[in-house]
Amino acid sequence: MKRLNITSVRDALNSYQKGKCFYSFNDISINHNVGDNICSVDHFLPHIHKRQHHSNGANINGVWNLVLADSRVNNDKRARIPEDRFLERLFNRNEFYIESKHPLAETIINQTGNTRNQRLYFLKKQYNLASELGIHKWQPKFELPGNF
Repeated sequence: MKRLNITSVRDALNSYQKGKCFYSFNDISINHNVGDNICSVDHFLPHIHKRQHHSNGANINGVWNLVLADSRVNNDKRARIPEDRFLERLFNRNEFYIESKHPLAETIINQTGNTRNQRLYFLKKQYNLASELGIHKWQPKFELPGNF
């Protein structure tokens, strides 16, 4: 149950986000040699409640729960739960991987469910659990118009 190094998924996650922060749509970089805004890999639902999620059948370190975020945005978010509108974005992102036959597709299916309805139920269940455990909902202070 200890915290894992999850930075190895940067490249795979960027194939969907295409150099944009999941929350703010600011430009981010996954390459330490290019640009000055190196992204963070963020736990969409906070890592702090990993035990409660685990006992409800979820691996909080699973790719279903990981997104790329502008480091400043990630530092502001900390262990707070994003507003529920971001849950729809996460669901759509996960479904994109599944429908596009991306290498992450099988992993996401194994972590969240075989059907679209099962995956939606899974995400909502985990989101509701996090909301019960958390105090405040969070949104970025600045958000550009979205492109995903």
